[in-house]
Amino acid sequence: MGPSRMLQRQSWALILVVGITLSFSLSVLWRLQSRASQPKMEPAGGKGAWRDPRHPCRTMAQHRNPMLDQAWILRQLKLVQSCPWVHNASALGQYREPLGRCCNASTNLLLTQDNTPLGSQILYDGQWAKKYLVKEELLEMLPQSSPFQDAPYECCAVVGSGGILRNSSCGPEIDRAQFVIRFNLPPMGFAEDVGTKSSVVTMNPSILHDRFRGLSRRRRPFAEAVGTYGAPLLLIPAFSFAGISAVSFQALYTLEDFGSPARALFMNPEYLARLAGHWRRRGLRANRLSSGFMLVNAALEMCRHLTLYGFWPFPNDPQGRPLPHHYYDNQPPKPGFHAMPDEFARYLGLHLQGALRLHLGRCR
Repeated sequence: MGPSRMLQRQSWALILVVGITLSFSLSVLWRLQSRASQPKMEPAGGKGAWRDPRHPCRTMAQHRNPMLDQAWILRQLKLVQSCPWVHNASALGQYREPLGRCCNASTNLLLTQDNTPLGSQILYDGQWAKKYLVKEELLEMLPQSSPFQDAPYECCAVVGSGGILRNSSCGPEIDRAQFVIRFNLPPMGFAEDVGTKSSVVTMNPSILHDRFRGLSRRRRPFAEAVGTYGAPLLLIPAFSFAGISAVSFQALYTLEDFGSPARALFMNPEYLARLAGHWRRRGLRANRLSSGFMLVNAALEMCRHLTLYGFWPFPNDPQGRPLPHHYYDNQPPKPGFHAMPDEFARYLGLHLQGALRLHLGRCR
């Protein structure tokens, strides 16, 4: 058996270990966060509990590839049980700096006229052999510059769709955030658990085919569905695969034709490719990064304080009780497409270092 195949088997075995171990070991975090929904903030200058030599968390390990180091995972789980969460601006900066150098979300997350010259060619990040020639027609659809010029935002909430949000009562806490990110047009009939505020909503173009018949017939239902979020930025990966560009353009035209306050914007495939390369070099192997992981990374660059809700890739909660896959249904994802347990391990590492807060329990 070759080294690469052996390593692959070890990685999959560790995924299983992570899933089982987290389901039991994170129950303490669940209970702690259920009693105290508001995080403790470190004092200005980055000096707080993390630097106190009397604090048990001072021995926290540096972030490394957890999929290849079971001891690292177990060590972090023990810290989750014993350590209160404390914001660490220095740890956040250690992630933000290399992300800014490679990717620069505030400028490059979206296609704009500033970063997409007339006559250039857009490379599809999911089909590198495919290219799209930039013409006037496309430029007319793009904003002049990035809408994220106001970043960094003080307080952000990134709301996943995990079933762990059901009956969480996190809605009011989420709505208090300055900037709220949601994914794939989730149903908004769960305000008590997920809130109503939406600054950014992503949409996989496959949704247009699955729910709205590719906008080939009646288009109003799509405009009305987007309208339930108010006036968000609707982010569409229109240039990830060649077959989805045309229907993505139709989504933009539909919102304009029906006078929607929402703005359809196209994610920059160069940003997505650079982000994938950034994490590939750090050991994260996936056919494609999930949209949640993409936007969490963008938020790490653009937010001073960041909390994740609904990010939980396992079928049982930390106390072992069964969960639906989403808070609104139990439709499983396509297997083998994303590396969700590995992505979750990265969130856990960020939480332990104080770069972001990973909320898993009830909010009140």
